[in-house]
Amino acid sequence: MCGISAIYRYTRISDDDRQRLTQMNREMHYRGPDENDVWSDDTCGLAHTRLSIIGLENGRQPLFSKDKSLVLICNGEIYNYIELKKELEAKGHHFSSDSDSETILHLYEEYGVKCLEHLRGMFAFCLWNTTTKQLFAARDRIGEKTLYYSQLPCGVVFSTELKAILHQYIEKPQIDLQQLAISIRYNYPFDKKNTYVNSIKRIEPGEYILVDQSGMRFHTYWKPFARPTFNGTFEQAKTETLRLMQESVNLCLRSDVPIGVLLSGGIDSSAIAALAKESGREVHVVTAGYKGNYDCDERAIAKRFAKEKGLIYHEIELDARDFKDLFWEYSQYIDEPICDVSSMSQWALYKKAKEMGFTVLLGGLGGDELFYGYPSTNALAESLKLSHEHQALFPFKGTERKIRFLRFLATNWRHILFAGYSLGYTPKSVVHWTYEDYKKFAETASFTLDDDRYNFKDADVYIPLEKPGNEIEQMNYFEFSYFMTMLCLYLADRQGMGNSVEIRSPLIDYKLVEFVFSLPVEMKYRRGNPKYFLKETLKELVPNYILNGAKRGFTPPQDFIHELIQDYQYRVLSSEHRFFNSILADRLLDLQINRYENR
Repeated sequence: MCGISAIYRYTRISDDDRQRLTQMNREMHYRGPDENDVWSDDTCGLAHTRLSIIGLENGRQPLFSKDKSLVLICNGEIYNYIELKKELEAKGHHFSSDSDSETILHLYEEYGVKCLEHLRGMFAFCLWNTTTKQLFAARDRIGEKTLYYSQLPCGVVFSTELKAILHQYIEKPQIDLQQLAISIRYNYPFDKKNTYVNSIKRIEPGEYILVDQSGMRFHTYWKPFARPTFNGTFEQAKTETLRLMQESVNLCLRSDVPIGVLLSGGIDSSAIAALAKESGREVHVVTAGYKGNYDCDERAIAKRFAKEKGLIYHEIELDARDFKDLFWEYSQYIDEPICDVSSMSQWALYKKAKEMGFTVLLGGLGGDELFYGYPSTNALAESLKLSHEHQALFPFKGTERKIRFLRFLATNWRHILFAGYSLGYTPKSVVHWTYEDYKKFAETASFTLDDDRYNFKDADVYIPLEKPGNEIEQMNYFEFSYFMTMLCLYLADRQGMGNSVEIRSPLIDYKLVEFVFSLPVEMKYRRGNPKYFLKETLKELVPNYILNGAKRGFTPPQDFIHELIQDYQYRVLSSEHRFFNSILADRLLDLQINRYENR
């Protein structure tokens, strides 16, 4: 796990470029405190700062092919590197390191850009071909690792983090007010390519870029959504899902440094811990709770489960009184205005886990998004479905409409009255406001940046859902490809790496994702029973008190959030209102823009 940067010039690399690459390494030193290096020729420069996880002694990057014609920098982990290495050695390849990343070089020699089809893991990399003078930059399928780029007057620059490009190559950044407002209003951006800085873009999940003298060419090599194709039985589906989960956990346990499992007491993390134990190895679990008596504290449940499964239990207690200092600390590392009030809790957890000696942590991220785990999202989907069915009655007239409406009511009245499903939902209702405090002034709130005023009500996001009849799957896909990728995975990376800790998510292994998406929705989903299919799959592995337990979040005590908001003073933005998302955005603008412009 590392930080990478690259510069491609249509003219020539300069000494200034090399110095900037060195500075970009320093900008991300926490991502790679163990080693760093910069390499360049006349056209391309590559920089890498390394957190050593696999191949501790000889995994320094950039990595080179045997004839030095290929040069690679990679951020992430190739989990199936052992299997790939055996296959490649059988084809005559010779490895010079124990690094998992070296498999990319040899795969490229065999398959070119189709090497991506063989990789199983989380990654973003840049590979320079000194023979063809072409730069190959790619990002993993799900989007666990980020890779930004900016087109310069005479070249293209890439980096793991936005601020590294911003501080070294963007002299006068222009802020996209709409992108900024969307992140503030909805917690995270909905545009996978454009950022809040006009000149800096993202490589999208499942995308790669080729750069040479003819310019930049963008290619998509993977998309997460496919129509159901599975024709087997329910039992076969459960068996294969569990097999893929076990396989993914086993791959994610590969590490040459201490590794632990984040255990919350919920279904997803408990399943990962249990599967890790099934591998026959010693398993350390880390559980956190808040000082005081809070409903979201699951330490007692986690401790009971750990004892039953023979897991080595470690406990962390968080004190909300420390969180004001943590806000100023963690916000230095998150790079973009990705807003989540539980961020301080996550930051404190990763920080204390690192102090305990863990460099790699496995977490349950992705279980809710893959297995219909959010009751509120499921209710939205059901409301959309009912709304579409209700609207379908309108073309009918007179007695025919009345008869059809009575049939509709006879089927759905319980859900409308008791489950609270509404008939008034449209696709625009899919994206909520951030939280209750914000709703109170949502229609009137605005902010001003450099004399430009923006009204938040103008930051509406419309998620284009497909034709009616597939609302449950569409909402699940939305949560998976937007909320999970743009918020959850992003924060896991930034907050983990801000503490020099690698966060791994076995439940979003792409083979598992592809299989679950191939299952018919009727097999995976039951109205009013979140994670129905996953619960059925885990019955023999996870106890009932966890499978049927109440869902709890990891949100910090709200009195701390309100105190933080009230005490904050805007430095860059101005607004008649203060709320968590707006003060976080202001804090980042102050860090990323003001402080560098005023150096």
